[in-house]
Amino acid sequence: MKRSKLIEIIREELQSILKEESTQYNAEGLLLTNTEERPQKDILSDIRSLPGVTIVTARDYDLAGETSAFNNPNYYSIIKLKIDPHPYPSGFKDEDLQQLFKDIRAIKGVRSFKLNKAVEKKTV
Repeated sequence: MKRSKLIEIIREELQSILKEESTQYNAEGLLLTNTEERPQKDILSDIRSLPGVTIVTARDYDLAGETSAFNNPNYYSIIKLKIDPHPYPSGFKDEDLQQLFKDIRAIKGVRSFKLNKAVEKKTV
């Protein structure tokens, strides 16, 4: 095979790989944590470590002026999750998403987690 033909094949393969679309799920919910049991940063770190979770952002949820995890052990925050279904070899199903939310609720220090909005499926 000529070198130029090989280079062309490699170039076409690379372009097709770069053009591949992937699916991403975005979820937003209200998270209630007990910051006396565990620090908020550790709880968020455990959420980030769950399979498929790629990004977790959190912002304070002002509930009667209690906006700090330091002065209120029952700390509310709004978290946004980005979930990549790639780690699920048999495909990402609704049951997997529900299990992910159960896993969040099972993390030590999490008192509750409830979705604010429907989960958004996005192709990127």
